[in-house]
Amino acid sequence: MLPEQLVQEVEELRKEGYSVELIEAEGWANIVFDDYRLPAGFNKTSTVLLLKVPLSYPNGRPDMFWTDEALTLRSGGIPQSAEHIETALGKRWRRFSWHPQSWNPGTDNLRTYLEFINNRLAKKK
Repeated sequence: MLPEQLVQEVEELRKEGYSVELIEAEGWANIVFDDYRLPAGFNKTSTVLLLKVPLSYPNGRPDMFWTDEALTLRSGGIPQSAEHIETALGKRWRRFSWHPQSWNPGTDNLRTYLEFINNRLAKKK
């Protein structure tokens, strides 16, 4: 069963204009963002973004994120800690093994996790 708080947070993102789908599969709450905007420095301006969120959310925190397999740096290089390709939801994804240093279920949420992702992508390494 999908966590009610997560369902509400995804709905708020939809109201803000995000194209986002929430899918319970493979033991996770999978959040798929279509056309997720990227900072300059990548080989494309947007990607499909996958977040695998524990069903115990918000007590269980998100960790890592995945993009479409073809995402690279503009130079053609692979971003640091994004060398692995994995299959999820019947598709191949580039796994970004980047981990937040802290998570407080009372104050952190999907929005703060997206901020973590955006900050990390902005470093382009």
